[in-house]
Amino acid sequence: MLKHYIRALKTVIFMSSTLFFKMGLYLWVTVFLCVLVLVSAYLRKKIELTALFASGFVGVLIFTSLGDLWYWIYIVLAFFIVGNLVSKYKLGEKERDGVGQEVRTYKNVFGNGASAVIYSLMYYYTGNFLLLYGFVGAMATATADTFATEIGQIYDKKPRLITNPRKRVRVGTSGAVSAHGTIASMAGAFLLSLIPVFLTHEISYLYVGTLAGFAGCNIDSLLGAVVERNLIDKHTVNFLATLAGGLAAVLLASLFT
Repeated sequence: MLKHYIRALKTVIFMSSTLFFKMGLYLWVTVFLCVLVLVSAYLRKKIELTALFASGFVGVLIFTSLGDLWYWIYIVLAFFIVGNLVSKYKLGEKERDGVGQEVRTYKNVFGNGASAVIYSLMYYYTGNFLLLYGFVGAMATATADTFATEIGQIYDKKPRLITNPRKRVRVGTSGAVSAHGTIASMAGAFLLSLIPVFLTHEISYLYVGTLAGFAGCNIDSLLGAVVERNLIDKHTVNFLATLAGGLAAVLLASLFT
C-alpha cells in the first residue's frame, strides 16, 4: 500500500515539475493568484486550515492532470470566488433564519471538488476530450447548488420538498426547492460555464455545462430529500451530485458535439 502512495506522489511531482519548467510567467502568476485567494479566505476565517490544505491539494491535482490545459484551474478559482461572494449575499438575514454561512472545512472542499479531480485525472490518463465536459459539468453543478442554496433561502421562506411539491418545509431543509432557487441554480451553472467558453472559444461548453449543472443541482436536491441524514451527509450528497452532473455533461457532449 505504501508503495502505491509513493508511486502516486512521484507521479504528481513529475507532472508538476514538467509543467513548471514548460510554462512561463503566466503560470507563476496563476499560481500566485490561487495561493493569494486561498490564504486570504483563511485569514478572513472563511475556511479552516484543513480546507486551506485540502484546496491546495485539489488544486495541484487538477492543475497538473490537465496538462497543457492547466489554465482551466481558473474554472475552479471562479467557483471559489463566486461561491464566497454569493454566500455573503444578505448574510445577516440568513443568519437570523439560522442558515448563515459556516466556515468551510476539508469536507466542503472534497464534496465540491473531488468529482472535478476525478474527471481531470481521467482526462490525463485517457486524453478523451469528453472528460473535459465532465470536469465543467461537475464544477457547474457545484456552482448551481451554491447559488440555489444561498439565493433560494433568502426569497422563499417556505420552500417545497422536491419529492413532495405540496409539502412546505422550513428554510435549510435538505431537498427543499423554490422558484428563486431554481432560477439561481440555472444562473450559477450558466456563469460557471462561460469560463471554458472564454478559454477555448467553444460555445458547446456553455449549453452543455449549463444543462448538466442544472441537472446535477436537482439530483443534489433529490439525494438530499431521500438519503441525506439517514444514510449519508450533505458533503457526500454534494460529491455524488457533482459526479452525476459531470456524467450528464459527458453524455450531452457525446450526443450534441
